[in-house]
Amino acid sequence: VVGSDSPSAAERVAALFAKLGAPTVLMDAASAEMVKYAANCFLAMKLSYVNAVAELCELLGADIESVSEGMGYDKRIGQSFLRPGPGWGGSCLPKDTHAMVQIAEAVGVDFGLVRSTIEANVRAQLRVVDKVRSACGGTLAGVRIGVLGLAFKAGTNDLRDSPALAVAEQLVLEGADLTAFDPEVTGPLAGMLLVDDP
Repeated sequence: VVGSDSPSAAERVAALFAKLGAPTVLMDAASAEMVKYAANCFLAMKLSYVNAVAELCELLGADIESVSEGMGYDKRIGQSFLRPGPGWGGSCLPKDTHAMVQIAEAVGVDFGLVRSTIEANVRAQLRVVDKVRSACGGTLAGVRIGVLGLAFKAGTNDLRDSPALAVAEQLVLEGADLTAFDPEVTGPLAGMLLVDDP
């Protein structure tokens, strides 16, 4: 996607990438910016949706893995972004969903669908905390817990807006003592100890 209000400038930029063989779409700058926000918000909605379906499956005795596999064979939906988890994070989805809500509000549009997506993401994180609390007998006070994985998604070392960190923070707020480790994360956070300060 190349966005510019000068068609000739857009064509020159697109020519730089011609050897890649990727599809190129030229448009005005405002539309190009909206492509990024709209795509990332859609992916966030898809992730929040499958997490909500997973919650429903648990209550109804259905298997979310089977449900998402079946959904994924519908070509209109596809297989990607259908794995339930502790929520989404990273450098793009949180920033772009909040930006989309603010952009909409600035022009008088109530984009409740994206706002609900953000709220569903927080709920997914709190569901993980609920499950841990339940497994620990109803309270986390003084419970020692190991957290394996800190990055916002597997195979990366990116901690930006990581749902794992949000879950860990809530566990600590409820009195748990945490030791956390992620093999991809190096430096001071590689084997950090999260404890509730007295």
